[in-house]
Amino acid sequence: MKELIEDWFKKAIYFKKNAKQAKENKLYDVVCFSAHQAVELLLKGIIENNGGGASPFTHSLIELHEEIITLNLRKFPEEIVKCLEILTKFYIDGKYPDSCTEEEALNALNCMEEVFKYTNRFLLENKNTE
Repeated sequence: MKELIEDWFKKAIYFKKNAKQAKENKLYDVVCFSAHQAVELLLKGIIENNGGGASPFTHSLIELHEEIITLNLRKFPEEIVKCLEILTKFYIDGKYPDSCTEEEALNALNCMEEVFKYTNRFLLENKNTE
């Protein structure tokens, strides 16, 4: 089980790097899709790491956040929830060429980074209370 959880986090980091690299190549749709994937995999790893069993079969970051709340882990701050809302739309939109502007890609990257920073602090806090 621990290996599966580590795989979620490894894949999240892979997509995070992919999003940044896609920005350098001006592949804005890939930036948006990869940013969404990075956060989705991160949240699924958090769910499984905290006793949620198999992660929910969804691509909605809002639904994953709701699952985290259900596990009594915590409700994310409003600015993080807003980022989840922004990124969720890119699961579909980001799959199509030229579906995202440079501005949307930069916003997606920023949101991705904010979610990673917040969840990193959150994971450290949970680890310190164990």
